[in-house]
Amino acid sequence: MNAIVIDIETEKDFKEVGGKQNMHLLGVTVVGAYEYSANAFIAFEKEEFPRLESMFEASSILIGFNIKHFDIPVLQPHVKFDLGRLDVLDLMDEVERGLGFRVSLDNLSRATLGVGKTGMGLEAIDWWRDGQKDKVKDYCLQDVRLTRDLYEFGKEHGYVLADTRDRGRVKIEVRWRDTAPAIKRILADALARRVAIMVDYKVEDGSRVLPSRRKIDIYSIGVNSFEGYCHTRGGIRTFHIERVTAATPTSELYQLQNDVQQSLI
Repeated sequence: MNAIVIDIETEKDFKEVGGKQNMHLLGVTVVGAYEYSANAFIAFEKEEFPRLESMFEASSILIGFNIKHFDIPVLQPHVKFDLGRLDVLDLMDEVERGLGFRVSLDNLSRATLGVGKTGMGLEAIDWWRDGQKDKVKDYCLQDVRLTRDLYEFGKEHGYVLADTRDRGRVKIEVRWRDTAPAIKRILADALARRVAIMVDYKVEDGSRVLPSRRKIDIYSIGVNSFEGYCHTRGGIRTFHIERVTAATPTSELYQLQNDVQQSLI
């Protein structure tokens, strides 16, 4: 697996760009990366992004903490490579599913690995503006190292630890043994062959997450989700890939509108 673990630091904070809905305006000062194939940690500034894009081109999967909801959408406007082409494994999503709420990388790392972050993202913005570029790079790469080590621990042991207010230290079962990319490949194969697929899907019911089995004709697949006709609900729905716990192709064929149009030409 030619995987890359990434983390980014931004030029601005949310207050300066008018809120989270404008995260594409945050800018990027540094992208920290660990490349498994080279066993190397590298920090990239803007002028070095062409090298970063080459790394993406040779990669099979991006691993990170909250990268689906932050790093990727913030970084995408600044690189020519379409990050949607890569499989993505977001450790925070798996932890949130198992715990029921979000916890920080610092919390998980201190409880699981015995070591935590060396600063805060807002501090890194000030450091960069003060000209302390090396300090920002070191901070960013430390987060990359924590993310990589947390991923490796969970992959080996099947769980990570977190400290909570009401339950103390808890064990969170994780399944980030690259199952998300595997499920995405199954979905892509089903779409290519136009076969309906049965998925085990986690749905939110208030504060609970419940399992649900769905039969779906897949219409399209994105970075984090896919769209299709849900036979169970009788309509077109959008599904989050990270909520799929199992996917099995059926023998039932279906057609897309483009398929029908092509057959009439």
